[in-house]
Amino acid sequence: MTFQEVRTAVDALAAKDGNDPTALRDVLEAVLLVGQGLELDLALQRIVDVAAGVLDARYCALGVRGPELSLQAFVYTGISPDVRATMGRLPVGHGVLGELLHHPEVLRIERLSDHPASIGFPPHHPPMNTFLGAPIIVRGELFGSIYLTEKQGAPAFTELDEKIVAVLAVAAGIAVDNARSFESAQTRLHWMQLLADRGSEPVRGISLDDTLTGVCADVAALSHATDVYVVTGAELVAHTGDPVDVADVADTFGARDAGLAVSAVDDERAWLRDGARWVTVQPIQGPPGQFRAIVLTHVDRRVWTAEEEAGLAGVARVASLSIAYAQQQELAREMEVLSDRHRIARDLHDLVIQRLFAIGMSMQTMKARPAELDGRMDQAITDLDSTIAQIRTSIFDLHSSSGQSTRTLRRRVLDVVAELAAHAPITPSVAFSGPVDTIVPDTLSPHIEAVLREGLSNALRHSDAEWIGVRIVASDNLVVEVSDDGVGIPQDARRSGLRNLERRATECGGVFSERSAPGEGTTLTWTVPLA
Repeated sequence: MTFQEVRTAVDALAAKDGNDPTALRDVLEAVLLVGQGLELDLALQRIVDVAAGVLDARYCALGVRGPELSLQAFVYTGISPDVRATMGRLPVGHGVLGELLHHPEVLRIERLSDHPASIGFPPHHPPMNTFLGAPIIVRGELFGSIYLTEKQGAPAFTELDEKIVAVLAVAAGIAVDNARSFESAQTRLHWMQLLADRGSEPVRGISLDDTLTGVCADVAALSHATDVYVVTGAELVAHTGDPVDVADVADTFGARDAGLAVSAVDDERAWLRDGARWVTVQPIQGPPGQFRAIVLTHVDRRVWTAEEEAGLAGVARVASLSIAYAQQQELAREMEVLSDRHRIARDLHDLVIQRLFAIGMSMQTMKARPAELDGRMDQAITDLDSTIAQIRTSIFDLHSSSGQSTRTLRRRVLDVVAELAAHAPITPSVAFSGPVDTIVPDTLSPHIEAVLREGLSNALRHSDAEWIGVRIVASDNLVVEVSDDGVGIPQDARRSGLRNLERRATECGGVFSERSAPGEGTTLTWTVPLA
């Protein structure tokens, strides 16, 4: 209906009762009522209620156009629940109702049964004779039609009623357009919230399994899906509900073009549950030749709006980036393990193997000098014990770098040593004795780290040592020892750091001692009780 036609209708309403503007006022009030609210379902019901009241019709209905000029939704007023319960299914767009779908213009009929398109009524349908209908046009497209029957207080609908229903149809079109725009905006908002929330999870440290499982739950809630799966090849990566076999999904949908696709599946599948027969597949970007997709199942055919398609495509990109990020993190962890193993191998070569070689040379010397046998044998035994401890530490470090999820005390100590010696000319040796990872409380970890940082920093920067060693012993007491073979602590050196370590020992009920002499190296010993 054009603007000029609306003006003509309004002029006709104004002239209807001479100086009495009641009809015009009623129609304008009806237009305002129709335009209230932004929820589409409520707007449609309001349209039929207002139209029935303004045009004095016993019955009024609004049919929403579906695919292939059929009716996919039907809103009505005037029929009681008891009568509706006996009527069977609602109209789908045949007969006279179909006329307005095929010829969208105002239609007025004095007797329905006389119209050539009439096909009668189903059993238990209320009798209807007079009829008035008008199309509802939204942005140049047919949205649906409004139907009124059984004119009250007059034998039939009039030409003026035609003009009134045409005005109401225009108002209904505007109301529907506003409601649809609001729903589209809400849909975009909900999908954007999903993308923002789930898209940030990988960088916040949330696991890939939790992110993809959350994606499935959110998509199911927004799309009212029966089930949502993330499938890679024949593997179920994430899902709603209980796990299920999806091995045949890739065979069924893997050969299709990229982009969202909706299909009906007629045969039984393990992943089609609770009456679902319609499947939507949204591909996820992945390696060439690999099937990777978000798969949604519905009981009825799912018609996706442009906003929903864009939202689901965005979710697929979030899933793809989350998978890629998790793979990159795994690769980084593997590289870190390789780096740790390289460092361990270097330590074994530089410290353990050289020490064993030195012990072997010493034992060869004993053969030539029997008088020195006792003293040299004691030293060899001591060196072998120290070497065995170093080997045990390296073996533990090798295991711990292969994927332990929690940072043990050994791991913390080794990390501190590696950090401080990263750019130093020598690498300190580390030895552990006793169950350091089981009986040392976490509350001591900050103190242990402070002792290591103070002792190693001084030794690495000032001692000019050729050897630096760290020893951690756990029995009745915890002993943290840092020693070197350097120049010793000068008499005029600042001792604020050492006094701090002494205060820490006192706080924990222990003691701190230092042993140092010029040219004879330094040993710092920090001891606290564990019992």
